[in-house]
Amino acid sequence: MILISNLPAIAEKARAAQSVLDVGGGRHPLNLATHVMDLRPFAEAGSHGSLDPSHERRFCADTWIVHDACVAPWPFADKAFDFAFCSHLLEDVRDPIAVCKELIRVSKAGYIETPSREREIFSKARGFGLLTALGMMPELGFNHHRWFVEIDGGHVRFTAKDQRLYQKRDRYITRFDLGRKMTERESGAFLFWEGSFTCEESFVDDAGESLSVYRAKALARLKTSTPM
Repeated sequence: MILISNLPAIAEKARAAQSVLDVGGGRHPLNLATHVMDLRPFAEAGSHGSLDPSHERRFCADTWIVHDACVAPWPFADKAFDFAFCSHLLEDVRDPIAVCKELIRVSKAGYIETPSREREIFSKARGFGLLTALGMMPELGFNHHRWFVEIDGGHVRFTAKDQRLYQKRDRYITRFDLGRKMTERESGAFLFWEGSFTCEESFVDDAGESLSVYRAKALARLKTSTPM
């Protein structure tokens, strides 16, 4: 989870809820969740630690559900949960729209978080130009992710990542370009939602020109923002 600064607000909402679903947090779960749904078995619960180790676990083997989040419907009734937590899953899965629809169906409110689209086109490596010239191009964003994610108000947009297109020089941002590392807040996209939110899937044009346009606007926005 990138946005550690959001954990107090997440914990406050989770503590106030009688039923809390953590979707996809198996190896790094939210202890305040009463239920966890993940592809991994309960035996692997918290193998990478918990997000909120100061809180006692509320979930147990009986409330741990092994299920593919992309397969709808999930094994829960409509609005079964007061709060749903889904952190750093949507950018990875094959069908994030299906996951979002099920989150809305099974929960009254929730929190979603992903890396920001800006972070997905950023390299924090020093000496990027030299490394690239030597044939050792540093990683841009997180190469294993399937989607760029943008959250605007209560709307979430997923754009499929095409490695062949977005790794051209006018389509990514280096530490030299920005003059600094990205901050935690710039690196994450998040939404606290109640009732519902909207989502869509979009595509990059065949030539990838929209990636160049996005990079120019993102860099200008980052340069004029005040790091926090």
